[in-house]
Amino acid sequence: MLGPEYDEIAHIIPDDNSRVYSVEALLGEAVGASGPFATILDLGCGDGRGYDVVRAILPSARYCGVDIEASPEVASRQRADAEFISYNGVDLPFEDETFDAVYSRQVFEHIRHPDRVMAEVCRILRPGGIFVCSLSYLEPYHSFSIFNFTPYGVFRIVEDNGLKLAQMRPGTEGLALIFRQLSARKIGGLRLAYPAFELAGRIRGWSARKRNYLKLRFAGHICFVARKPGSDQT
Repeated sequence: MLGPEYDEIAHIIPDDNSRVYSVEALLGEAVGASGPFATILDLGCGDGRGYDVVRAILPSARYCGVDIEASPEVASRQRADAEFISYNGVDLPFEDETFDAVYSRQVFEHIRHPDRVMAEVCRILRPGGIFVCSLSYLEPYHSFSIFNFTPYGVFRIVEDNGLKLAQMRPGTEGLALIFRQLSARKIGGLRLAYPAFELAGRIRGWSARKRNYLKLRFAGHICFVARKPGSDQT
């Protein structure tokens, strides 16, 4: 079950555990390991719910949300208790090295020019800054989504645009997201394939890294942390 790209990306697949992750959990861990951060950008802030996520993890950081002007999520935004800025979908309206961290939850599958935006993320991050992100792999089409990213595709788009991928973990499984859309039901914590993968991997004596890799191959969402080289980071 190990694909030919495993050796190339294995070093950024963690071996500590094989749990299912969320981007919020990764942000909390990253802050604990490297923070606190003074400034954070919510890329693709939509209705603004990311403000509450960031405020719970980084209560004293300067928060800024950025998104395009026209989207269903932006149109539904009612809050005005945070800084929200519009952009053209490509060029982030900030000076170089403005932010310590960038947070993005399920946005890149909607971006028309993902390589260019990833390069922009690198540009506005300070040396040693982090990018914490989740995006779609096997999630069905939703809300004007354009692209789906494989695990190797995540590796390539991050590394090709100046960032260094620190870790990549499986998010919600693909079969669960497909079932939810087919049934039009929002069922939290649904697991269909992952438990079987976990059991089979443990029976075979696979490491947590290999079990994570197997889950990544069937993930609906992929979560990752990347860093901008510089400062005391390599």
